[in-house]
Amino acid sequence: MPVSDLARLSQRPGVVGAGLLVATLVLAGALGLEATRSAASHRAAVERTLQDYAAIAAWQFARQGRIWLGFGMNQAGAQIDRELPDPKRGSLPGPELLRRVLAEKECDCMSAGFARTAFRATFGPEPRLLEDGEPFTPAARASLLALLAADSVPREGPRRWRILPPGEPGLHRPDDVILLWKVVRRVGQDPELLEAVYGMVVEVAQIRRPLLGAVGDTEFLPPSLIRGARTDSVVRLAVAGPGRPPLLETAPGAPAYAGADTLGWLYGNLNVTAEIRPAAAALLVAGGLPTPRGRQLAALLVVTLAVGGAALLLLRREQQVARLRDDFVSGVSHELRTPLTQIRILSELLQGEGFRADEERARAVSIIHREALRLTNLVDNVLQFARLRRRPAPPAAAPVVLADVVAEVVEAFHPMLDASGNQVILELPDGLEAIGDRDAVARILRNLLENAVKYGPQGQTVRVAVARTGGVARLSVEDQGPGIPAADRSRIWRPYQRLERDRNASVGGSGLGLSVVAELTALLGGRAWVEDAAPGGARFVVELPAAVGRDGGAA
Repeated sequence: MPVSDLARLSQRPGVVGAGLLVATLVLAGALGLEATRSAASHRAAVERTLQDYAAIAAWQFARQGRIWLGFGMNQAGAQIDRELPDPKRGSLPGPELLRRVLAEKECDCMSAGFARTAFRATFGPEPRLLEDGEPFTPAARASLLALLAADSVPREGPRRWRILPPGEPGLHRPDDVILLWKVVRRVGQDPELLEAVYGMVVEVAQIRRPLLGAVGDTEFLPPSLIRGARTDSVVRLAVAGPGRPPLLETAPGAPAYAGADTLGWLYGNLNVTAEIRPAAAALLVAGGLPTPRGRQLAALLVVTLAVGGAALLLLRREQQVARLRDDFVSGVSHELRTPLTQIRILSELLQGEGFRADEERARAVSIIHREALRLTNLVDNVLQFARLRRRPAPPAAAPVVLADVVAEVVEAFHPMLDASGNQVILELPDGLEAIGDRDAVARILRNLLENAVKYGPQGQTVRVAVARTGGVARLSVEDQGPGIPAADRSRIWRPYQRLERDRNASVGGSGLGLSVVAELTALLGGRAWVEDAAPGGARFVVELPAAVGRDGGAA
């Protein structure tokens, strides 16, 4: 960066500070966003892990469920085969075969004693359906025959059975299940013709019983992982047919972190859903399921932005104060330079006898006196302002005759008034007293008069009036200058404040005079304001508590 640019930046430290603060806020926002994304990514990773554990649990149960269901179906099929007659010697028995071979069988499935209907379907030149138990309706019989004729029950291999899921045609109730065993007979030379299928319609409870047995035998997750916790406190299991309500649920609850599997086509396409409970996340994942931090991070970001905004406001205010101080230094320098220059030049002329006429010497002495008075007033204002900054105690209250103070101050100001051709009109009722401090009241009036002379036109008439209104004594100074805009009438009483028109003009000023007036007036228990004067100019008004006479009325 060029040296000139560094110099310019060094002259504007507020801009650099504001830029750094904005960069800090942006960085804080970026860090908050990154923290939010990191937390969301961490939570998503934990949730995916829990879903993977749930998928493992569903797979483990599906494996065990097929074992339990297949055991009963295979046993029943083997027993049916043993009871069937030799196809060369006898005909196929009817559905009572199932009643006979399973009447005394009490395994956890396929018990014929719980069957609603046992049936045999034969497929030859004319399909027939024989039933034992609750009869099928004609429509259900036709649907079941069509289903069995088209169904691809395995005809070769060790498995010669199939479970139809709930909701298939031919069922008495929507939740019933059909169990099928095939019997193959070869007719003629066609080895693929299925001659008979034995089956029975059972309540869904007959499927639920072996599934519950499978629940007890299944190790859903490694014991070292769940560390001795009960399985039902970790995994929730549900088994349901396609598009059907669950026929088995280990516990009620809303889906959480779920994995799915299926028992397969032979087992009625029953779907298995295993869900990991959120409370078990701490067992399965180190640190458990992270709690969402979005609200906390958002709150911290809002606080950071609020603190940064407050810092920006304070920085802006500091810049404004620095500018006001620069204006103060500039104004005071101007105020000091002009009178000091005149005093120095005139004193050198007097010392070197540069004035020959007595009138010129007298005029020079008058100018020196006037400029010394202006310097004294400026220095007194600065000292008074410094004392007021230290929060002094209120001045001692005593009756002050306002007419005497006004006359004294105006007399001392005559050199300044005469130099600008100003005329002063006094409206001073006799005997009006205010409660306050004489020096403070004189300081207030001096600042108001100096303000009127400085900002008013040459040859104007300045009106100083004192009056009593109720229980207060009112002191007003009215000039014929440009006046004070309504929007600026509140801020001109603050330290270092000057109007833009005056700051850019050649009129000097420290910006302390009216602030000293406001603070002294407040210390004396009064108030000050500015208003429009007729026909133009500004009228500065100060109200102070009026003294009470011996008769109890206002003095």
